[in-house]
Amino acid sequence: MPPERLFEIQIGFYATEEDVTRLTGEWTQLLDSRAVPYQLSVAGQENSAPMPLAEFYADLPQQWRYGHPEADPGSRDIHQIRVGVLTPRPQMDTLRNELTRVICPDPDHNSPCAMPWASAFTDSEESPDAAEDLNRQYGHLR
Repeated sequence: MPPERLFEIQIGFYATEEDVTRLTGEWTQLLDSRAVPYQLSVAGQENSAPMPLAEFYADLPQQWRYGHPEADPGSRDIHQIRVGVLTPRPQMDTLRNELTRVICPDPDHNSPCAMPWASAFTDSEESPDAAEDLNRQYGHLR
């Protein structure tokens, strides 16, 4: 089995606060069912350094408008979950896929998602800076 290392999975999405609450509960339930040490947090606009979430995920509101051309977005805003995990890379890939399926159960659908989203991850082997950042944030998972 490959060695465990720290990762941070990021999922940005365009949603209401009610959606954030529901999704966070579903993600927590999923993560609790796995034998992987994790820390889940919801990043707001105020703690999204180095790039503001609105800038990083600027295409998500546009995707929503494309799918809902006449609708008012109401209280929708850009949000991001960050999940720090200590696991081998193959398990992180599986977990990331499972987390994104909470938002979009059918990745092969033709139209934009009802709730636009994007996903990325940071690997502690990416660079010395990434390793330092992940150790500072998630070193307690070791």
